[in-house]
Amino acid sequence: MGAETLAAAIGRQPDFDRHKKLYKVTITSQEAEDRKIESKCGPAPEPILCEYCESTLYYTGFLSQGETPYIFHWSDQPQRCTCPKAVKYWEGYDIEAEKKRAEEEALKERIQHKKTVEKLLQHSGISKRFQQRTFNTFVTDTPGRKNVYKKAREYAVKFSEAQATGEGLYIEGTNGTGKTHLAAAIGLYLTEQEYSVVMKTSFDLLDEIKKAFDDQTKSEHQIMRAYRECDLLIIDDLGKEQCTDWSMSILYSIVNDRYESMRPIIITTNFGDEDLIQTLTPKGYGSQKIEAIISRLREVSKTLIMAWEDCRGK
Repeated sequence: MGAETLAAAIGRQPDFDRHKKLYKVTITSQEAEDRKIESKCGPAPEPILCEYCESTLYYTGFLSQGETPYIFHWSDQPQRCTCPKAVKYWEGYDIEAEKKRAEEEALKERIQHKKTVEKLLQHSGISKRFQQRTFNTFVTDTPGRKNVYKKAREYAVKFSEAQATGEGLYIEGTNGTGKTHLAAAIGLYLTEQEYSVVMKTSFDLLDEIKKAFDDQTKSEHQIMRAYRECDLLIIDDLGKEQCTDWSMSILYSIVNDRYESMRPIIITTNFGDEDLIQTLTPKGYGSQKIEAIISRLREVSKTLIMAWEDCRGK
């Protein structure tokens, strides 16, 4: 074969490297011909000439193991010439090939990351409206809002520490002050880091559990698993759910399980402790369960107070 460019001759270089790594015993097509070694994968490709020095460059065969060796595979490209110009060419080629490989790998990782985040969002319970409530869209126009923003963002950035200690956030305040916005911002930030986050209003959480319990094909473990095992559980608007002994038992079970396993919870509520106890104590029952819930949450949570003018509609 006449001289041709090295770029055209290289074929799939990584394949050659892979075979060479797996099979140490190799031989050139010229050596195979001289030693009369049989090829069971067809004739060797024709050698080419180095375009710089015109040395003959043979293809490499991979030998089988055994008393009578034979060639079972030919390399996809010829040998590399060792003349100075060829060496310089291959040095540049390898740099560019590695750069391209790294870019392709980075693209694959970005695509996989996007798919992972989309899947996590689908199961997060963060509604479409609140998927727009990021840290960037939280208004920090007052010292109070700046303070809670700083603490919430710091919690998200250092979430690995919260995972280690089980520390959560207890976000308490009046209507329309951005409590849910900040909780959603934390959830979205962590989802982007590929943590599993579940964010539900307390009403929706209990309603979904009730419906799941009605489906007798699912066990209690399956039903409660997402709430007990996700990296972060966000319960929004605590105190606005239907108050029954069953609902308080379920809520206590979730909070206590995460408390014991040191898994963080974020709570948002419009109620102070006394009002919350009064609101969530079922008629005819004692307040022990809700008191125990609040006690555990307070023990393992930093408190953010957001009590200022309602900003909705502004």
